[in-house]
Amino acid sequence: MILYVLRHGEAVERAAGADDEWRYLTEQGRADVRKVVERVARCGHKPRLILSSPLVRAVQTAEIAAQQACRKNRTVIAEPLQPDGDLEVLTRHILQQKDAKRVMVVGHEPLLGSLVASLLGSPTPVALKKGGCVALELGIDKGGATLKKAATFLWSIAPGKKVVKSCKKAFARKVTK
Repeated sequence: MILYVLRHGEAVERAAGADDEWRYLTEQGRADVRKVVERVARCGHKPRLILSSPLVRAVQTAEIAAQQACRKNRTVIAEPLQPDGDLEVLTRHILQQKDAKRVMVVGHEPLLGSLVASLLGSPTPVALKKGGCVALELGIDKGGATLKKAATFLWSIAPGKKVVKSCKKAFARKVTK
């Protein structure tokens, strides 16, 4: 399975008294997501299924991705992609989609960074930029319940940046003193 992990684009700031779930994409967020998913579509096989967090900003990001980069233009709301979702539940949910062969998940930090790190076998979460996408290849056992081994990093794309094909460069941490 190829897994595309896409963080939602830039959203409006949280307003006093407003629910976080209703925050929507800014124009810049929409533009960034469009550019990134156009590049995703050119990087290889298009996703066949998009799983999205139910929050507005993620659904809007998933809609843009479905229009521009999804082979079958199919999006499904996935509760495990909520910002406070459980990593193990999310991983199991993704593995259950193995028949789709190419799946994109759209959600939030820090859950997505933890997902990528976990699948790569790293104990340290990584940070995904808003509107950024990471592609991983998952080796799933025949039963579809577990991974055979750690995922293989394919590439990463962040808004306004070149495609990065080195896992080390994609997730390089800046050391501050």
